[in-house]
Amino acid sequence: MPLPLRPSLLSRKIVAKPWGGRALERVLGLALEPRVQVGETWEVYDRPGESARMRGDGRTLAEWMLSDPDALLGRGVAPTREGRFPLLVKFIDAREALSVQVHPDDAMAAAADDCGKNEAWVVLDAGADARIIRGIRAGITREQFAAVAHTAAVEPMLAAFKPAAGDAVHVPPGLVHAIGPDVVLYEIQQNSDITYRLYDWGRPREVHLEEGLRATRFDFPEETTVAPTPAEGGGEWLFRNEHFTLRRLVVSEQMTVSTEASFKIATVVRGRGTLGWRSGGEDLPLPLAPGDTVLVPACVDNVFLSPVGGLTLLWAGPPK
Repeated sequence: MPLPLRPSLLSRKIVAKPWGGRALERVLGLALEPRVQVGETWEVYDRPGESARMRGDGRTLAEWMLSDPDALLGRGVAPTREGRFPLLVKFIDAREALSVQVHPDDAMAAAADDCGKNEAWVVLDAGADARIIRGIRAGITREQFAAVAHTAAVEPMLAAFKPAAGDAVHVPPGLVHAIGPDVVLYEIQQNSDITYRLYDWGRPREVHLEEGLRATRFDFPEETTVAPTPAEGGGEWLFRNEHFTLRRLVVSEQMTVSTEASFKIATVVRGRGTLGWRSGGEDLPLPLAPGDTVLVPACVDNVFLSPVGGLTLLWAGPPK
């Protein structure tokens, strides 16, 4: 008999990057190795050769997917084309600016046996020099952009803004973008690892000009952040699209939240508390601290959130 699926905290993968820093210690209290410049932590991931492990369960997310995908994802929720978990969740510390880049859509990524990358961000911390690039300025033509996309001459063509903590930013496939400097954020995305680097601020790194220009779209409306909207059942919607949903929940007293018969990913961005569920007394509630991520399988109908003082969660799931 396979072990039953139950809500589980996930162990993270810490990724050093030259543009990273130590802000995840300050913003979320994450334990980082000394003297390592951390650019990303992967909180939910199921990639070839590596998969998040459930704390206390011992199994990986890939093993959960093999064990009972319907119980995990929910009926009608599709895995990736390779049968993997459909989403990837990260924290990013952009102490320095990341490259100017673009991601493909599903059709273009299929040639590389991967998914496209529709992604979105929630800003957790923004310093004095914080910047996000989202898109190309209005009036710039494909020909003008292509001529200088890999050089410093592209910089005036990029649409940039100064973010603030709490901002929600959508980055669909085909949108040119860059994070940083001085930004810490939560990222949710399709389970993809394809990035086409166009320009890297003079760093001597490879660019992917041909693929990047082919992926780039010029028909996006000018937009910086997404305005939250009230959500039925509590909290506010940040994103609802064809690949994922994301709600922000500010919990000040005990709250029951339905999974709506599909998996949910609860990530703590502020405060402490517990997450419980109906287990017939077999399981204790999970303690929640800043930076923790809990994967709730679809076979669990409701969870019970109990704050200790206050608790802010990002509550992600598949499209409705």
